[in-house]
Amino acid sequence: MDMISDIPWQMADDWNQVLLSFKAVENKGKDKLTELFCIAKKIQKNYEIISEPMESLCACTCVNCEDICCMRATIWFDFKDLLYIYFATGKLPESQIKKITLKNQIRTCGCLTQKGCILSRTERPFVCTWYLCPAQKEYLKQYYPERLLDFEQTLLTIKGLRNQIEEAFVCISF
Repeated sequence: MDMISDIPWQMADDWNQVLLSFKAVENKGKDKLTELFCIAKKIQKNYEIISEPMESLCACTCVNCEDICCMRATIWFDFKDLLYIYFATGKLPESQIKKITLKNQIRTCGCLTQKGCILSRTERPFVCTWYLCPAQKEYLKQYYPERLLDFEQTLLTIKGLRNQIEEAFVCISF
């Protein structure tokens, strides 16, 4: 059994409290939530723009990687991820992402399979999109320098929108 770490909302009761807090804000009235829905859709659109090029990049670089970030890093949904997902889709993920231990005792993200991540790009935590490893950056610089600039701009846009959705949620909450 995996130990509890510093990842927030790992226990079912904690996760349910997150859902209840989102529902409480939602119950304040749909008219107050329009901005949240609008920002979430803008985030989703930017994820969709970057999704296919990111998948292509990962297909070229991750398959030969000896230090796979999905195995090394501890990944979880942060508050801004949950805001985006909830107001873009109307639901939260079933649970927080957990790190699991494989048969060979290697710990990895619970969403990683032999074929890659089970989550679509639009469902993943932001860190799974904004982090470009050195090999990916080098690949882009060498073969697609304009795509690197596009990635960086799109990621900055998503980051700004994530801040906006959090600010708007906090304003509605109080």
